Amino acid sequence: MDVLKTAASALLIASTGVLAAEGFHMGAKVAGTYNMFWNTDVTIDANSLGVSAEMIDMSSDEKAKIKGLDKAGGLGVDFGLTFMLPFTSSLALESELLFSYRSRSADLTLSAEAGGSSNTSNSSYGYDYDDDDYYGSMSESFTLTDVELIQWYIEIPLMLRVTTAPGVYLGAGPVFSLNLDTEGKVMFISQDIDDYTSTLIVGVAADLGYALKLPNGHQLDFGFRFQMGLTSIISDEIEIPYDEVSMKIDGTKLLDPKDLIFSLGVGYWFL
Repeated sequence: MDVLKTAASALLIASTGVLAAEGFHMGAKVAGTYNMFWNTDVTIDANSLGVSAEMIDMSSDEKAKIKGLDKAGGLGVDFGLTFMLPFTSSLALESELLFSYRSRSADLTLSAEAGGSSNTSNSSYGYDYDDDDYYGSMSESFTLTDVELIQWYIEIPLMLRVTTAPGVYLGAGPVFSLNLDTEGKVMFISQDIDDYTSTLIVGVAADLGYALKLPNGHQLDFGFRFQMGLTSIISDEIEIPYDEVSMKIDGTKLLDPKDLIFSLGVGYWFL
């Protein structure tokens, strides 16, 4: 990918300058992660999904909803190198070059719902049909079970690190994630969906940790990180060529989930 080549070149140039700086430190890190999404609410006109009132015999105020994204979650791991350039005894710039594996799974339900009255002719949509005495709400839903998203990223956090007490540190800064591979699974079916996901994701992170000085002069870091994506994992160009269903509705993406990641890690500063 051109983006990866550009990022690698920029990192090499930056590393050359940092390595020459006095007081530079380098280490290795591994962290376990729990991965979720935020910004998962989806409610649009059902007609935009190709679910028309004529198909499901509903009133015109029908809405389509995708449920389950808010419950999507899974484990992952980060591993790679860490770099730190101290400015003072309590303030430093910390960067990382990590390979990140993320997984999320959930059962998703696509439903079309309508309020008000409707007539009682049979539905032709072919999914679960719910009728409230023929006068209340009517709905149709389609459920996908065991939906899983598996992703590999190169992740580059740039954290401003402040030591507030002996051994205790806080950090905050932006995170840049480059998508290497994304795979979607439904039941036993897998599909490469790189074309549907963003190449670059920008987020922010906050750290809370403890640094332990070792007898050999090196240091161990034990840290907790909260990370939140600011840009969507879904590509702006995505379209699904199925029954004219599109991921873009009047210029607005139907799905716009963003990362929400919690991690516990340990780092070893060997330089």
